[in-house]
Amino acid sequence: MTPDQFISRLYRESAQVALADFPCWALDLLQQVISFDGAIWGTGHSSTQEFHTQASVDVDKNIFNRLKETLNINPIFTQLMLNPSNPVDMADVIKDDEFYQSPIYQQCFQPFGIERILSSMNVDDRSGIFTLLTLYRYDRQNTFSDHEKAIQQQLLFHLLSASSHRQFLALNESDNKQHINHALDKYAICDAAGIYHVVGTGFLDILEYQTGIQQQQKFPFAIVENENEKYSYNQGNLHISQVKLGDLFRLTIRLKNHLDDLSSREKQVVAGICQGNTFKQIAKNLALSPSTVSNHLYRIYLKLGINSRSELVALAKK
Repeated sequence: MTPDQFISRLYRESAQVALADFPCWALDLLQQVISFDGAIWGTGHSSTQEFHTQASVDVDKNIFNRLKETLNINPIFTQLMLNPSNPVDMADVIKDDEFYQSPIYQQCFQPFGIERILSSMNVDDRSGIFTLLTLYRYDRQNTFSDHEKAIQQQLLFHLLSASSHRQFLALNESDNKQHINHALDKYAICDAAGIYHVVGTGFLDILEYQTGIQQQQKFPFAIVENENEKYSYNQGNLHISQVKLGDLFRLTIRLKNHLDDLSSREKQVVAGICQGNTFKQIAKNLALSPSTVSNHLYRIYLKLGINSRSELVALAKK
């Protein structure tokens, strides 16, 4: 595959790939342009130098932990910081005779069978997010050529651009598309540490207005660790919904309303009422007795300070 063919497929087909699968899919595609035996794609924040997302192809994912543990003795890291977006070959940083006798090789790369390393790092000045793309070869005699380094440099831009585009597409992939499309700037995609990968201005505006926190790079609240892919919760006057997308999370935010204080079961009853169902129909759908549905509705009226179905439907629509 030629670089131009790679770029065409990258943009044309990425929308059909789940966001969680995108890095590995893109690396598999890249392998058809540059020959390599294993690869990693990790992102993090420059303030911590921690990997917040980790994707690997044909190499043990524990490589990320080993890279972190040996960061202070890894000579390629300094060169990556000095030459952002430019591929750096370990062989250009340290002579082979010295490298294969070094602690960094013995502790970090040799245990994984890695003999040749070609890395690129990109740092977004605005968000502080860094992206590390590294290609590995397990045959010491199979060095990376200058032509392959040039190709990696050319394609890194398109990999990052396509990844960013795929994240924007993920913002529209919601069960409530009407709401999302109505308020496209009140969302964000972040990692488990809360570092924004994509964030709308409305999302930041409502956070700043409600919390007084002027924060541009990180979500000010902890990402909720929940076994469910979808989770919603209240934080002060805000209602926050999160959807897990692999190592990332899509967040939506709005002002809390009275309905947000209802239990999950009570919200199910409200949904049934808004659909025009009778007690018996709601009870059947929820595997409850009609009297239980009636009791739920009574408590809903008390919580919301209303007295009729019509008021409940009007409030829900509002």
